[in-house]
Amino acid sequence: MKNLLLATTALIASATIANAQALTISGEGRMGVIAVHGPFFGVWSWAQDNQLSLDFNVAIEADHGLSFGALTTAEIANGSVGIFSGSAVWVEANGLTLTFGNTPGAVYTAGFALDTCLVGYEGGTICGDDAGADLAFVDSDTAGVGPANVTAAYAFGATTVAVSHERATGETEVAAMTSFDAFTVAAGYTTFASGIWTVSGHYDGGSWGVGALVVSDGTINNYAVSGNIALYGGMLYGYVGREFGGQTYGLSYGYDLGGGATLTAGVEHWDIGAGATSASVGVAFTF
Repeated sequence: MKNLLLATTALIASATIANAQALTISGEGRMGVIAVHGPFFGVWSWAQDNQLSLDFNVAIEADHGLSFGALTTAEIANGSVGIFSGSAVWVEANGLTLTFGNTPGAVYTAGFALDTCLVGYEGGTICGDDAGADLAFVDSDTAGVGPANVTAAYAFGATTVAVSHERATGETEVAAMTSFDAFTVAAGYTTFASGIWTVSGHYDGGSWGVGALVVSDGTINNYAVSGNIALYGGMLYGYVGREFGGQTYGLSYGYDLGGGATLTAGVEHWDIGAGATSASVGVAFTF
């Protein structure tokens, strides 16, 4: 009986350890000051900002070459109680991934050749370098229910293709991205409104890079051209573009403090109406 009890205890312990290894926690912490000015924000005003985001990622290996995973995010902002996001659950096999729930659509999955919203430690308030894409394409929500989305993505070599459908709005997206040498190009389309498409490209020169993004419905043509270069132990990033009839531009510098921490200061402007400007300085670290 004693040996059976010891064996049972060991089995439970090993199962607990195996389950624990299937769960990973990562995230970001940030602190800083954000200032805004313009018709949408009023006169110059500033706010203290601090936020912690925790990503809970579960993954298991099943039989027959199948892998399953799930993700939810807890976001705890300054002066607020933590809010969990809706969950995303997926299955993957042989490069094909099918995801249900709070997950980006096809364009954010495979339709952008470059990162956007890179001004300031918090990713910018105006975010003009995404050329208005956030208003047209389905993205996940880090502090809310999120979309009722289904996304299928297939990766082969340096190429990824994806298709998605958002049940609540009926929006369908298709996208593809591929890389060759230092170049990455991508394109995507959504049935949202009268149909909106995006084309983007990026060149990675190692210590520097340049990129361009166009978002258009055939009548309104938004664009952003961006570049980055390593400078004095950090990275200088800037962009110019046009969004919904107004010129946008921004400049940001992030200094690497080591250990996943970066000190960043940035400012951007949207020249629409009386104009809108935002600026921020702070530290963000990932773990």
